This record gives sequence, C-alpha cells and structure tokens, in this order.
Amino acid sequence: MRYLVLLAPFIAAFIALTMRTRTQALVVLFIYLSVEGMLKLLSAYHPVVHIGMDIALYLVLGVWVAGAVARRESRLPRVPFAMVLVLHVAWVMALVFSPYTESLIIGVASWKVHLTMIPLYFLGYMVAEDQDAPRVFLRGITVFWCFAFLLTILQYTGGPGGPFDLGDIYIQRLEGFHEWRPFGTGALPGSQAVFAFLALPFALALVLRGDYRLRDPWIVFTIAGSLIVFFISGGRQVFLGSLIAVLTIVALQMVRGRGRAAFVLLALLVAVVGAWIVVQEYVQPVAQRAIARATDVPEIWRSQAPADRFQELLNPNVYRTARRGGLRLITDRVKAFPFGAGLGRTGSAASQFQDELTESPLGRMIQERYGFADNYFAAMLVETGIPGTIMLTGIVMGLLVLAIRLSRVDDQADAALGALVAGYLVALLVMSWGSQPLLANPTQAFFWVMGGMMARRYHAAITAPEPIAAELESTPALQPE
Repeated sequence: MRYLVLLAPFIAAFIALTMRTRTQALVVLFIYLSVEGMLKLLSAYHPVVHIGMDIALYLVLGVWVAGAVARRESRLPRVPFAMVLVLHVAWVMALVFSPYTESLIIGVASWKVHLTMIPLYFLGYMVAEDQDAPRVFLRGITVFWCFAFLLTILQYTGGPGGPFDLGDIYIQRLEGFHEWRPFGTGALPGSQAVFAFLALPFALALVLRGDYRLRDPWIVFTIAGSLIVFFISGGRQVFLGSLIAVLTIVALQMVRGRGRAAFVLLALLVAVVGAWIVVQEYVQPVAQRAIARATDVPEIWRSQAPADRFQELLNPNVYRTARRGGLRLITDRVKAFPFGAGLGRTGSAASQFQDELTESPLGRMIQERYGFADNYFAAMLVETGIPGTIMLTGIVMGLLVLAIRLSRVDDQADAALGALVAGYLVALLVMSWGSQPLLANPTQAFFWVMGGMMARRYHAAITAPEPIAAELESTPALQPE
C-alpha cells in the first residue's frame, strides 16, 4: 500500500494533463494538494510524496512548456511585479552559496518553501484570460472539499479506532494534544481547518459573483461543513483568519454599493450560530461516546473537546497574551543576521536535515536561537534576510492594492474576485504575526494561483475599452449613398 501511494503525484499529473482546459487541470492539482497530507502519513513521509505537489506541478508544467516551445509560443506573460519577483528568485537562489547555508543540498531543498510554487502565479494569470476561470476553479475545489469535510466529521464522530482512523500513526501525531482532533485529509491533528479557512470565503465569493445563490446545496454544505470543521478541529487562528477574510470581502462589496453583501454576512452569522449548536448538541456528544469506548487514549480526551477552545475567544486576555514577543523576534534577527542565517533553517528542510543543521557548533547555535519562529517575518529574516523579506512582503502588499482596485470595478464577477483575494491577503498578513502561512502549503500555493488570477482580471479591467469607444467600434461605418 505504501508504495502504491508513491504513484499518487504522477497519477494526479496524468489526470491533470487529460483535462480539457488548464483551469480544470489546476483544479486537479489542488485536489491532490488537498489530500497530500494524508498521503504523507500513509507513506510514512516518503520523500516522493513529501514533494508530491512539486512533482505533479512540474510534470504538468513541463508538458505545457514543451508544447508551447513546439508551437513557438514560449514567452512568459508580463505579470505585475515581474521585476521584483525575478529579483526575489535570484536572491533566494544566490543564498544557496551563503556562508551560513550548511550545504548545497539543504539550500536547494529550501526552495520548496520559497520558490517551487511561484509558477502557479503565471499559470493563474494565463488561465484567467477567460473570465469564467475563477468560477470554475472555486467551484471545483469547494465541491471536493465538501466530501473532505464530510470525511473529517465522520472521522471525529467515529473516534480513535473508528473506520476512518489510520491507527497508531494518528495516535503518535496526537501526542501532546489535550483533545481528540480529526485529521481529515491533512497530516496534522485539526489540519482540515486550514481548508475550511479557504472554503468559507471561496463560497462567499461564488455567491457575490452572482453565479450561485446562497441556497445552492453545494454552497450550503461548503459553509456549514467548514464551520463545523473549525469547531471540531480546534482551529481558532484559521477561524479568525477566515472571519477577517469574510469581513474584508463584505466591506469592499458594501463600499462598492452592493447591499446584498450585508444580507450575506447576516446569513453567515446565522450559519455560525447554527453550526455551533449542531456541534454542541449532536456532533460532539457522538464523538465523546466513541472516545469513552476507546482504549489506550489519554484520559483528558474524555473530558475535553476541541470546541471548548472557542469559548476563550470572548476573553480579551487571549488576544493580549497570544503570540507575544513577535517584535523582539524580528529585531533580534535583523541585528544578528541582516542578510539571513542560511537557507533551510525553517520549514520542511529544517525537519528533514535537522542533524546536518546542528552538526557544527555555529549551526547548532543558530538552530537553537533562531531556527523556528511562530512568525512569518521572523522566519523570512532568518531564511532570506532583510532583502528577501522586503521583496516577498512587497509583492503581497502590491497584490493587495491591485485586489482592492479590482474590487471597485463595475463588473460583478471581477469585483467579487478582487474582494476575495483582498480578504485572503489581509487574513494572511494578520495570521503571519503568529504563523507562517506564506511559507507553507496549502496557503502558499493558493496565494500564488489566486494572486495570478486576480492580476490577470485586473489587467483586463484596466485595458478594457471605454463603453462609448466600444460602442463606436461595434457600429458599422456609414456607407455613402
């Protein structure tokens, strides 16, 4: 079974290449990304599966590039912030030769964190030439997530040892947690909440685009499923991130003069209350009975549930004390390593090459003092120094400005996409103070592809002909009598 899992990225690439459109191919790749965590567990983190999304993406990309070269259409699109992006890539690649980077292998391995998902920006830009591409992408991925959310709920209610439990590997991963948390299609306890963080704003954008009604069955299940997954996964930060994204989307739509956005927000508030009641009255009791029957589980699981953590959100002290010391982490790294402390100090490379990174006294000191930080800015400073941090953060801020501008155009579909990407970027920036969403999948991959789609629609909006000019162009010239 373990070796069959190794074929998953190649199968995903093959299916993507058989799709009729590149937008559908992107949906396939992101469906694979949505289950990659579970595949990592099933393969015991085999290196092939560990970089499975990278393999699938570059296989598909290689075939498309080869076809473009054969047709003599191999020029890259002129995307916004291209020069900053080129400088960022060049800087990260040059840091492989930094005296603080322990080895060439570790430096290249760190590109998984910094570089390998960047092609999605160009792919998103190219497919969004078709205005319907964002709808196809959002609809396809959210429909799949509905099934993933159902799996997560069934896994939670089944408890340890249930039909959707992978056995000892789950228990090992759950060590240190005070509650039984479902994995869903992720690799960590409660990690399905990250996809819920994405699904809720995506469903909202589909409604505000005007493509679907709020009572559409898939929209209803996406919203309800994501909220229930939040509560049973204990994902407070991603829940707040999703809330920030939703509020930003609604605010931008209301500023644009769309009163329907207020009604959608009210409906979402009702959905939040309803999902909380369903979890408290139905889902959680079933899970607690399953845990009570389970053997060889921590006793604390029988008395605590992930949803209990959400009751602390109303306590102001939680926000005053959470993630304190971020500014100190940043200033310490700026002073100690203004040009970075070597690649591979954080992320998957740090986990894979922990022994090599701590082999020398200097490497051990760097890892102990600066290796891991629950803060994107601190982590980027360690990895890429001040230049890399400024460039990537500058790209994020630039895309945010474009997204806000796109949210103000007259076209309803493009405006909803702009509001969605703006909400997503604001949420990522806020979450970056207490995590690293721009340095890890799936949030990183969605950042690049959604940023590319938004940039293309913004380009289409600013280059569209004026209404009067377009009308004159479409009017036949008067013929002389």
